[in-house]
Amino acid sequence: MPYRYLPVALFLLAALSTVGSAQTSVSTLSSDLPSPLTPDHATELAAEASVDVRTARLDLDAAERDLARVEADPTSLRVALLNARHAVDAANDTLRNASANARSSAADAFEAVLEADDRVRIADAAQAIARIEANAAAIRLEAGAATRSDVDRAEDAVRSAERDVRDARQALELATDRLAVRLAATDELPPLDDAPRVGPVPTTEDARVRLGENASLRATRRSARTATAQLEAVDVAFTVPRSEIEAARDRLASAELRANDLASSLDLAVRQARNAVAAAEGRLESAREQVATAEEDLNVQEARFEAGSIAAIDLERSRLDLLRRRADERTARH
Repeated sequence: MPYRYLPVALFLLAALSTVGSAQTSVSTLSSDLPSPLTPDHATELAAEASVDVRTARLDLDAAERDLARVEADPTSLRVALLNARHAVDAANDTLRNASANARSSAADAFEAVLEADDRVRIADAAQAIARIEANAAAIRLEAGAATRSDVDRAEDAVRSAERDVRDARQALELATDRLAVRLAATDELPPLDDAPRVGPVPTTEDARVRLGENASLRATRRSARTATAQLEAVDVAFTVPRSEIEAARDRLASAELRANDLASSLDLAVRQARNAVAAAEGRLESAREQVATAEEDLNVQEARFEAGSIAAIDLERSRLDLLRRRADERTARH
């Protein structure tokens, strides 16, 4: 998984300049950004720019102020104090989730720009090949070695390739706009760092150890602790009606059941996710092997072209195939 695992509403910015390659192709962000812009920098900026993150910080500040007020009040009951502490914990969890979501969205947007740039280059190469074939068909027609139908088909292929280029460039502009929105862009984006970066994947056991950090699980456990405190507060002989005590016990049992059920579900989700990672690693390895094969094929074709045994268009087809294999490798890495 690239970029260390890395707000929902997207607003399209004004159309930005068309981009030509992943190293020089992106359009809009603050001029003080590091160049090249790395995934880590992009995710950090996205977390800072996120409205959800800023809102979560305000909510955390409010929860901490409320906790300080309750702790300073000597008349505060134990349940009220526990609720105030839980509110701070919940606000921290919300902030952590908002930051993680912003980082994940930025990582996806970052990679989408690079993938869109790959598609532009592939479309450009395919268009060049289609034009060579159309020109060759026209020459063969004049020599009596092709029919008008052959020329028409070749010209149709050129027009189709031109549409593919336009579509790919529009998709690149849209992907760039989306990244710019994630980063609160105002000026021109620096070049993107597209160096391969697949971080270490935690083992299933490592992930299980960290399940206690899951916000939903922490929330259910806080509910169980609150229910425990409420039961202790009402479980006073000859003072509170038995029905109220039984209701408090039922709430505690229900809270504990939800917490245990969620813990089991999360454990299963971790195992499933680790299996998905293993499958993704296999796809990435296969894609890398295909890139290596395509590179070897291109080397052979270049040698044949230099020796005069193949035409230029055959060499261009090999280059196009390598572009496609590299794009597949990037997608598998993502």
